[in-house]
Amino acid sequence: MKSMTGFGRGEYRDEEFEIIVEMKSINHRYKDFFIKTPRQIAMLEENIRKHVSESVSRGRVEISIKLNRGAIGDKSLSLNSKLAEEYVKSLKALKDSFLEITGEISLSLVSRFPDVITATENEVDLDILWQKVSPALECAISALVDSREREGDTLKKDFEMRLAYINENLSIAEKRAPKVSQDYRARLEDKVKEYTNCIEVDESRLLNEVAIFADRVSIDEEITRLKSHIQRFYTIIEETEPVGRKLDFLIQEMNREINTIGSKANDIEISNCVVDMKSELEKMREQVQNIE
Repeated sequence: MKSMTGFGRGEYRDEEFEIIVEMKSINHRYKDFFIKTPRQIAMLEENIRKHVSESVSRGRVEISIKLNRGAIGDKSLSLNSKLAEEYVKSLKALKDSFLEITGEISLSLVSRFPDVITATENEVDLDILWQKVSPALECAISALVDSREREGDTLKKDFEMRLAYINENLSIAEKRAPKVSQDYRARLEDKVKEYTNCIEVDESRLLNEVAIFADRVSIDEEITRLKSHIQRFYTIIEETEPVGRKLDFLIQEMNREINTIGSKANDIEISNCVVDMKSELEKMREQVQNIE
């Protein structure tokens, strides 16, 4: 079980390139990638998405790639000889026309004129560039997955603690349930005697009323189903595949059973257990939103 929250970083370096890949993931209903790359790597975005998709099935992943190029092969210089020649001719003509102008026409002067010497960034073959990007990307993906697994382990322990507390309250409610009918019978007998001046009560009629009440407030089926859901939850959080949607559905089913127990119980002690179980389940529901 993995969380959708995590961070990963990977680097690649040689004498020509330094590539840094950083990945951050947060919870999202679907799979969503946001990729920020320099211009040279933009054409590789489809490859990047494909590789990340193999390890991430759900969540928003922000991918940042930085590319720094060394001196080797970074840029090429080109000299526009004809333009330089025209600049020199123009400078000489200017000097001849205005005798008061002094100074030499130097290489340093001519080289500073626009477009005499231009620097252009060398293009890199995409296959070669991918060979350098992919190791950094794989390292970042691996770190991201590890981070999501660690967070998933933390959430699993939290779920186990809350499930144990729900189980504890469910056991209290289960033990209390038979007493609800017994208490109802005692109250019913007292009321009948109060209104009939201690005349002997019709036992069969009393038993029939108690049976109707017991059937109405019985929570045996709900308790059985809730126990089954809890056991299923324990099983699912041990799985390695994406389980977030399954857990979300299971939380809804557990909530339905707890609500039914609360509405049928007609007992303060069981109602208190229901309140505690719903409180823990709500915290679990919030945490499930972070599960892949």
